[in-house]
Amino acid sequence: MRFSLAQTSSMERESLLLQIAPDDQELGWELADRHSNAIARYQAYLNWLSVKTFLPWVEEWALEEELPNPSIWPSEATLLSILELVNGTAIQLGKTRLILIPSDEIEPESLIVPQEWVDNPNWIGDYYLAVKVSLEGDEDDCWLEVEGFATHRQVKNQGKYDANNRSYSVPLAELTEDLTVMEITLGLQVREAVKPLPQLSEIEAKQWLEQLGDASLYSPRLQLQVPFEKWAALLTDDRLRQQLCDRRMGQLETVAAKTTPVKLREWLENVLELGKNTLEDGWQQFEALVSPPEPSAVRGKGDVVGAIAPVIRLLEPHQIEQTRRHAAGVLGELGVGNPEAIDALIQLLHTARDEETRWQAALSLGKVSPGHPQAGIRKARYLDFGMHLEGHSVALIVAIMPRNDDKLGVFLQVQPIEGRKLPPHLKLSVLSESGETKREVETRSDEEGEGTDNLIQLRFSPRSGTRFQVRVSLNEVSITEEFVA
Repeated sequence: MRFSLAQTSSMERESLLLQIAPDDQELGWELADRHSNAIARYQAYLNWLSVKTFLPWVEEWALEEELPNPSIWPSEATLLSILELVNGTAIQLGKTRLILIPSDEIEPESLIVPQEWVDNPNWIGDYYLAVKVSLEGDEDDCWLEVEGFATHRQVKNQGKYDANNRSYSVPLAELTEDLTVMEITLGLQVREAVKPLPQLSEIEAKQWLEQLGDASLYSPRLQLQVPFEKWAALLTDDRLRQQLCDRRMGQLETVAAKTTPVKLREWLENVLELGKNTLEDGWQQFEALVSPPEPSAVRGKGDVVGAIAPVIRLLEPHQIEQTRRHAAGVLGELGVGNPEAIDALIQLLHTARDEETRWQAALSLGKVSPGHPQAGIRKARYLDFGMHLEGHSVALIVAIMPRNDDKLGVFLQVQPIEGRKLPPHLKLSVLSESGETKREVETRSDEEGEGTDNLIQLRFSPRSGTRFQVRVSLNEVSITEEFVA
């Protein structure tokens, strides 16, 4: 049920009254059930009901008034991490931001706005709406009432600040009840200037994540030993906020995490300067950490030069692709510095019929001609899971290959270091900079519950400059590395 902006709901007040759909109530509980404690779950439930009920009404209003299409800010996918930590939901309408502050009080006296929505320059809104959620009736008799709004300038300058609760309160009597006033003032400057946030150091970020990630703290935002400016800086960083949310919701225990991203293109640029066994920030050449399978013997093994020509013939297009791929691997061991081997691998890069063969050609080219502009490079890093892998030692292998379309080919693998099978249910995941899972693969098990996979792998091609994360996890434990393509 939808009413006009100025619909009268009683003899004394003007307000917007909307019915909460039963389906939205059911969905709200499903979404809220993932939070870390009962208080966070119920507060998230009220927020989901508010935005799911109010947003369709705003969409109709925007369509009628030829306004930009509204959307949840920053996105619906990020609401889980926000609502775990602070009350309130934002809707973006062009350049205007509406902040919904829900409450289930029967007779609320004030609009209480968390400080994060007022003093964080990245989160501040233009209009703050007092939303009363009434859930006393049957599921088809639940309502949402917008009791009025205040501008950011009003909240900041006239609201009463509570340092213990980190919030601003404005009496309902001082709110503007008629939402048509908000429509009339859209586009006007109603924000007050606020101070910029400081930059968090890596040490500070790690300290606050460990301290505030304890799920027994029902409200980390009220831990006053953390200065608000530092808390707001952590909250604003999508990656750090997601990590904090993961810790509190018990999704992952991070036993090691790299905060300085690895710049992959520097591997290509520095390949000539780095020795084969150089250990750089834990990364080393693949062969120095993981022993690859021995290549099959070829005729004339004692005469390396004489062995190269027959191997090159196995790269010809009429050969089956598996043979060409295997021969490219052998050539990478035999043909260091050999011009014919280099030319043959370059040709294979352009004639390979599948991506695996192309990758093998690029990696072998990197061995026989380090620094070649079409060569790939492969490095490995030991993953220290402590005692969590029950005796398994594993390595994360990252291979990269330059491409001609402003992208970088990335090939990820997890392999056992000592030749054993990988443990079951080990996951290799690629995440966006904000922590959203983009790709994922998991090891399998047999009927006895033993692992069956020698390795797991993922391939993708991010654009130059793209930041992403690679996570290796087992049950509740994970190791995350950050990269820049």
